[in-house]
Amino acid sequence: MAPTAQLALGEFVRVAGEEGCTLYFERFLKEGFEACPKSFQERFPGLRSWGGVAELRNAIARNLGLAPVAPITLAGRSTNLAKLAAKWLLRGGRRILVTDLTWPSYLKILNRDARRSQGTIEFVRVRSAILGGKVSGDELVRFIVDQCAKKSCSGLFLPEVSHDGIRLPIAMMCQVARRAAPMSIVVDGSQAFGQIPVDISDQPCDLYLAGCHKWLGSYFPLGIGACPNPQTCDEIHRFCISLLERGRLDDPLLAFLQSLDSDRPRRFSETVNLSPLFSCRGGLADLQRSTPVAEQFRQRQANATLVRRIAPMTGWTPLTPHEDFWSASVLLQADSPLMRTLPPASVRERFFTRGVALTSYRHGIIRLSMPSHRLSRLEAGHLIQALALAQAWPTSVHRPTRRLAYA
Repeated sequence: MAPTAQLALGEFVRVAGEEGCTLYFERFLKEGFEACPKSFQERFPGLRSWGGVAELRNAIARNLGLAPVAPITLAGRSTNLAKLAAKWLLRGGRRILVTDLTWPSYLKILNRDARRSQGTIEFVRVRSAILGGKVSGDELVRFIVDQCAKKSCSGLFLPEVSHDGIRLPIAMMCQVARRAAPMSIVVDGSQAFGQIPVDISDQPCDLYLAGCHKWLGSYFPLGIGACPNPQTCDEIHRFCISLLERGRLDDPLLAFLQSLDSDRPRRFSETVNLSPLFSCRGGLADLQRSTPVAEQFRQRQANATLVRRIAPMTGWTPLTPHEDFWSASVLLQADSPLMRTLPPASVRERFFTRGVALTSYRHGIIRLSMPSHRLSRLEAGHLIQALALAQAWPTSVHRPTRRLAYA
């Protein structure tokens, strides 16, 4: 969790405990820290990053490469924006294309809405070809566009970076798909925002979904939706409002912010968790003050190259796609047949007890997300040791001796 996100969240909790919803709280929420009395500012300086809901949206838009006044939709859960995307893409029984790189939870949402709307999901497999280095970025773009034409699809749902770290040439894909045929395009940028330089002004998609609890480091989930295509922006906004009013989209934070924007309080509302707003703004503040994202990404990729080089020496094979698909994550597969039979939770625990946190999958596959600082010799040595010892047998895992504290 980013330092300023921690600070903002702690101060907001203190405001809730000491002040509650005083008369100027709504003004603070809408207009920001500087609109509060000096006494409030002196008591809660950790909220200095908060500039109000509109300023938060402006900051998000800037970090997505959009004009500060670009409309940004905020929701309490990213999945609710995925539901909005699914209903919009499949409206009127349309046919859309997805790949096996789609986040499984989002795929379930799409399939459920396809059944309800009598729409169709066309599913194509590309993951194994990418990880096997059998396809380049240009070839994948041509394949996806050809499949859309072959299957008569009018929509696309694609991740910019998949949950296992495969980065797609999404700008090129959007541009080529749009030139080939009229196309509604939704891009899932949850793993891209904060990890790689994002400029969706170059991506002619209709809806871009992001979150702030991953690479941005705000910890609390907050769904972010941006509409970079001016031709469909108003349509999607009206569609979202319609779903809220008809009760087909249940997101208290989204509904609360919409009523705040329109100055039309909802007659029946529920208690809304506002803390993700403040932790998100804190995360953005740290992102703005730190090294530019592009430079951080270059360092992460340099670390990834180092890990790919040392992995074979420790009994792990890098799953190395064409460099067009590289992100700041590395996928490795254990060489040991016995290691490949272990449940993912057991593999993850073996590394965790040795001081390495990572994501594990079936068949002995692990994903390591690279830090933005250069790995030191000590850190690289620690990782080499963990990779080598994680495959040590018997299956019992060495656990560090606990130190008991006595009062």
